Amino acid sequence: MSNARIVRDEFLCSGRRVSLYKRIIQFGEEYFEKDLVVFGSAVVVLPLLHSGEVIFVKQWRAAVNSWVLELPAGRIDDGESPQEAAVRELEEETGYRAGYLGLLARVYVAPGYSDETQWIFLARDLEYVGAKPEKGEIISTVFMKPSEFIDTALRGGYTDLKSLAAILLYMNCHHG
Repeated sequence: MSNARIVRDEFLCSGRRVSLYKRIIQFGEEYFEKDLVVFGSAVVVLPLLHSGEVIFVKQWRAAVNSWVLELPAGRIDDGESPQEAAVRELEEETGYRAGYLGLLARVYVAPGYSDETQWIFLARDLEYVGAKPEKGEIISTVFMKPSEFIDTALRGGYTDLKSLAAILLYMNCHHG
């Protein structure tokens, strides 16, 4: 069986956070096109308090014109390690600094069309130092148990897949 290979990427357009390319692929004797959204890497942080509650953020998301309950997250800046990005995003969005930060998983977000990878971290031993949200972030903190977040999703509350995946990974690793 022959291997697929990338022949070339043709730039189509870019926005503030993403670029769109047409990727030309060769597989055997055939050529075909795929859409590629170039985003890069991001972090997701599951901040766990001693009480067992998790700090979520309720954020208004322009793309869906809705409030979304999610974990703190954000892009890894150039020259920044995933751990550094996780510390920065946690503090910016929630005002908490972690004494412990451990990697739960590294995942592709939507590999059918995007190169985005996400590093999912567990943060513990949290100390409140004050939030510093980025300009344009409309955000507040929400404290709840992981099971309450799952119940919110099951009742049709607006959550996102990165947060759902992180909570389920945590619950599976820590049995509850």
